[in-house]
Amino acid sequence: MKRGFSMKATRLLSALFVLLPALAWSAPTHSIWSTQGYVLQVPGVFAYVPSAKMSFNWKEGTSLAFVNAEAEGPAGEIYAFQLVSVTAPTTADEIKGLWNISKNGAPLCTGCAGSAYGLSQPLNSYFKIYAGNSSYHISGFISNRYDY
Repeated sequence: MKRGFSMKATRLLSALFVLLPALAWSAPTHSIWSTQGYVLQVPGVFAYVPSAKMSFNWKEGTSLAFVNAEAEGPAGEIYAFQLVSVTAPTTADEIKGLWNISKNGAPLCTGCAGSAYGLSQPLNSYFKIYAGNSSYHISGFISNRYDY
């Protein structure tokens, strides 16, 4: 009787070791890019930005994500929003985390809590990043996306 239980437990554990990586592998993965900015807002600046360089890559339900968003301000300065860590499992539409925000490479807000959302929208729809109690904001339109 013990041998039968042991064999069943071994088979169950073997099945779990095979299936769990497959389940993790099957989590939807997304990548979106934007070359068309919309709004840039930091303390003292509110501007419409016609062009930007933004890239988002993430795997749903995990802390695996990369975000880098850059836009040119009204005086030619470059603002960058970079995700430095994920603070909650990602969804199809949102990445919550801590962000570093800089102007011409100089830190403005480091480790600021915020989120990127509107990421599940189709092409030409807009998304937003807010951080630092909504003091920092950048948005743009989805130029391209790849989901698998």
